[in-house]
Amino acid sequence: MKKILILFLFIPLFACDDWLEVEPEDSVTFVNYFKSESELEALYNVVQSKMKYICFGKQPYFYSSIDADDVQADVDGYRKLDVSKYTGTSNTQSWTTYYDVIYLANVMIENAHRFENVSEERAAFWLGQMHFAKALAYFRVAQIWGDAPITKNSESIEPIGKSPALEVLQEALREAQSALNLPTHDKLVGTSGAAITTKQCASLGTVNTLLANICAWMGGLTGERQYWVDAEKYASEVLDGKAGVYELESMTGLIENVLGKNRKSDEIIYAISNNALDYDRNFQSFSKEAPGHFLISYPYLTQDRSEIASMVNNSNNTYTRIRVSTVERIYPEENDLRRQEFWYELGTLTYSTSNGEEVTPFAHIAKWRDMIRQMKEDIAGMPVILADCDWVFWRLADLILLRAECRARLDMTDEAVSDLNRVRERAGLSEYAGSTSKEDLRKEIFLERRRELFGEGQYYFDIVRNGYFREFLLGGFQTLTDEDVKNGALYTKVHSNAFNKNTLMTQNIYWQWQE
Repeated sequence: MKKILILFLFIPLFACDDWLEVEPEDSVTFVNYFKSESELEALYNVVQSKMKYICFGKQPYFYSSIDADDVQADVDGYRKLDVSKYTGTSNTQSWTTYYDVIYLANVMIENAHRFENVSEERAAFWLGQMHFAKALAYFRVAQIWGDAPITKNSESIEPIGKSPALEVLQEALREAQSALNLPTHDKLVGTSGAAITTKQCASLGTVNTLLANICAWMGGLTGERQYWVDAEKYASEVLDGKAGVYELESMTGLIENVLGKNRKSDEIIYAISNNALDYDRNFQSFSKEAPGHFLISYPYLTQDRSEIASMVNNSNNTYTRIRVSTVERIYPEENDLRRQEFWYELGTLTYSTSNGEEVTPFAHIAKWRDMIRQMKEDIAGMPVILADCDWVFWRLADLILLRAECRARLDMTDEAVSDLNRVRERAGLSEYAGSTSKEDLRKEIFLERRRELFGEGQYYFDIVRNGYFREFLLGGFQTLTDEDVKNGALYTKVHSNAFNKNTLMTQNIYWQWQE
């Protein structure tokens, strides 16, 4: 059966979906496409335009782990596992875009025999990019939904049932391994021969980092030692300099180059590129899934001290807020540079009251320093406040601490502490001197990841991978039984559109029981 390829032409790399154009049905097919390298790149661009939806945080799993004291009333139920918040189509995330990426990757991979006027080396490059995208999509599906379909090919229209999460991860692993032929990030070249500098383009370092994360997730899911061995091996390929040059920034460089508008750093391993056109299409005053999540709304909606006072005194769950005392508990060492760099005037910021200036009890996140950018006058009466930065999905400190976790699980105590100390040193701290028992060290590494990666989208998955959900999540998460977890309580409910025309689709057992 000849199937029509939807071709999107003339879109800039990483453009928004509203730039996409559909060719007439009879103009492009699998047979008459793939006649030049530029056509491979065009299809790749379509995939790249969708990758932000694969990597950006979406409810409910980000909402479940908002690291704050006061949470907006409309999302409080998510982090307390209130079933009523999770039921209903509008409250459930769809995996449609994830499978769009998988489908488009399959289109190129399955039609490699049709490539014309493309050298073997360049064909391998674009195929490697597609294998990476497909692997990352499957990995994210397994993280978010657990059991999920594994598509047969781009031509099949047969109903597909769900495969166990471990099999979905194994599919991701195979696809990622097929991308290990990609060059290091300093040797990426586009169709025109110009160097590719964006870290959204996959490289050897990116692929090894993905493989480390897949294996670590499999280790957390099964408890099998070999997965941790493999995760440590893949992470070491990057950290030992075998997959490209990556270096930790100074603390100032972290703020300016990694998390700021400079958007260029050897610490970045993989990042989703954002630009003014992307931001201009936000219909909200602030995209809650962008860096920092809800905490950025406080106090960045205003710089007026009287308005900040109103936020401080508000008791109606209008704002998501974190207290200074909570931040100090998360960062217990007073000389931790992240206290002053990630948080604005922590514990000293004042606001105006009738009795004079008072110190606010709430902390103001300042990790994303290039924060306020007003693209329009206002939307729905609210100023448009945006983060002028890329979405950094993986950076070197993240991978260092992931390897430290792997090494702690493998009883490589000295090596795990060495990795931990590398991140602590950047934060201005002395070497770790606490307990080095296997479980204590693993918990300390988890807490260090919480400190270092605060607001960067890893917290919920770190909790789940380590099995700490009863301790670090709230409400119904604390009373989940092992059977609840086995039945999918820590995964997102499958969206209703997955059942359209798919007679083999089933809901996760836990959520099926709740409906």
